[in-house]
Amino acid sequence: MVSASTRMRNEPSNLVALDRYDGVFFRVLRRALRDSGRRDIDVLVLSPVLGLIKGDEPLKLHEPLPGEWGTLCLDPRKANEAKARNLEFLRCFLKRRRYSEVYVNVGQQYMRLIEGFEKQFKCKIIRCKGEGPGPKAAHMKAWILGTNTPKSASSVP
Repeated sequence: MVSASTRMRNEPSNLVALDRYDGVFFRVLRRALRDSGRRDIDVLVLSPVLGLIKGDEPLKLHEPLPGEWGTLCLDPRKANEAKARNLEFLRCFLKRRRYSEVYVNVGQQYMRLIEGFEKQFKCKIIRCKGEGPGPKAAHMKAWILGTNTPKSASSVP
């Protein structure tokens, strides 16, 4: 799972979510998936506008919520409604899938939209580590490539 980015490719055609969002984590994610050749990774994107969506789901260009990057501008009632929809999405998504690990790259603000998701998975959950986008991106890339986690990312709790 990865948080949606405010930076999006401005192409009018439908792009899948993994290609529509174009922030740092998405660029690293696309490259690491391509370089690794892995086909066993399902990407879910957490958008405050759309909720949880599959990375291969076609997505039209849309405006992000107003506010600063990384902040969630939803009132508590809307956040709780979004959380309920997201957890239901996960429940349905996981009916036919089994995972040995789940990697989560979601900021603290967006985590409110999936709070309690861990109960849905019966596997190891790995949370993105690092301070700032660079170390977090390196940690995510290392997980995808199956390499040792970079020291700068692994030393952060």
